[in-house]
This record gives sequence, C-alpha cells and structure tokens, in this order.
Amino acid sequence: MKHPRLLTVESLADYQLRLTFVDDSIYTVSLASEIERCQGLHPLKAPNEFNKACLIANEGWTVEWQDLDIQIGADTLWLDAQAQNATDDRAPASTMKTNTGQQFLSG
Repeated sequence: MKHPRLLTVESLADYQLRLTFVDDSIYTVSLASEIERCQGLHPLKAPNEFNKACLIANEGWTVEWQDLDIQIGADTLWLDAQAQNATDDRAPASTMKTNTGQQFLSG
C-alpha cells in the first residue's frame, strides 16, 4: 500500500478502533494511552464521543470526530497498528500528532 487509506472505521470498547484499509488489511488499534496523555484528545474520554469516530465519505485519509474537531490521519493509525500488532518486541514506538500539532510517542 503506497499511502495508507481507510475503507472503514468502527469504534470498540476500551477506546479501540477497528480499522479496515483499502488493501483489505484489518487492525484493531488502542488509543487509550494517547487519550489519557494528550490533552487535545481528552474530549474522547467520554465513550459517547469516542463512539462517533467516522471517515469523510469517499476519502479515507483520516478518522475524525466531527463535533469535537479531532482528526487522526490514516498514516498515523497505520503506523500505530503496525507497532501495536507487531510480534517482534523491537517494534518501534509509534508517533502520533494531534490536530493541534502536539506530538507524542506511544508504545
């Protein structure tokens, strides 16, 4: 996959997202630690808000929470999926940037 692009997103319990990419790969990614650490993501602590994760129709470049003006890019989520689902303990920590430009590591 040249550039990660999403086909679907589904919110799950415990601040997880099930992501299906255009190459038909499916990953479950936890955002729990990022939501706890990053103030810009704190509004997602409310499960009813987190569950509003969606994609812009016919695009797939970001997961967004429209009412909260929060977006996370498909490329960032793909990197997190690789790190969180790696079988090798030496997998690199992922880097996530929020829409406010804050950067932090997960993993």
